[in-house]
Amino acid sequence: MADGASTAEDRALDALTRVLDSAISPEMLEAQQIILRRLALSGDLFPSRVPPPLNITEVGGYLNLIDHDVVLRAQVLAAALGVAGPNPSPGFDPVLPALYFVRRTNDRPAGLEPVTPISYSVRSDFVIAFDGAVQQLHDKGCVLPVLAMTRPLPPVVLGADPPADLLPFLGRSLELLPAAALVDPTTDPLGLGQAAGAGPNLVVARQIDATAPDAASVPAADWSLWSCDATTCSQATVNDAFLELAPVLNAAGWYAADPITAPIFTGEPGDWSRWTNITGLVAGVTRARDEIELLYPAGAIAASSVRERMDWVWDGATFVSPG
Repeated sequence: MADGASTAEDRALDALTRVLDSAISPEMLEAQQIILRRLALSGDLFPSRVPPPLNITEVGGYLNLIDHDVVLRAQVLAAALGVAGPNPSPGFDPVLPALYFVRRTNDRPAGLEPVTPISYSVRSDFVIAFDGAVQQLHDKGCVLPVLAMTRPLPPVVLGADPPADLLPFLGRSLELLPAAALVDPTTDPLGLGQAAGAGPNLVVARQIDATAPDAASVPAADWSLWSCDATTCSQATVNDAFLELAPVLNAAGWYAADPITAPIFTGEPGDWSRWTNITGLVAGVTRARDEIELLYPAGAIAASSVRERMDWVWDGATFVSPG
């Protein structure tokens, strides 16, 4: 009977192992982690340093020795009874950052698909407002092709300085697709120039879909838009329906340089495509550590050169050395 029971138990364990090996759902992957944790901490994987208790009195004596540690006491009792103990086990309690990055599908205008990323990542505390801004643009028949909204933490490189600008690694830098403007003002999905040829440089989005729900709110007008080649940049008057991006993105917390510099040539397109979000940063108070630890676990920070910038302080424009 014992052999039969043992064989049946072995078959059940083999079947469970096969199921876990092929797991792809988040729930099953989490189950894999739990089982591995229990195996790593299970007492019967290693010879006991004390003799097996002979009676309940000795069991009680062992429990009294660890009376101060509620979790360990529960685990010892669970091991003695052969049931699942507390989870997660000590040493495996994941300390996750408070914030995270959310993936979003990118706008990929016709003709720019090969150079436009399929998706991008947005900070979880910025995503609702940013989604609202993108939806407002879509409702007006415009698009917002994004190059990136975050950069991976830079590794530690011997002899290389840590980054001076931390905003891209904190999910606070929005880079619009450079190829979306300054090429052909009559077809580019984005543009840079002045309304009626006067005033500061503005970033605009062309109305691509005239059937969008709110397309009628974007009237056609004359815009003096920039285009560039390898040696120079020039402006030409274009009459079309363009929407200024600043009011839409500003409402979501994203701002471009003020003023936006004019482009020089293709290799120096200016700063029109970079927008930053500094909401919540307090000059003289916010440290880089406050932001970095919100987004990255300790291990990732320790492996990155940003660890040298943890004590830098926000000065209203950038993070600087406290010295």
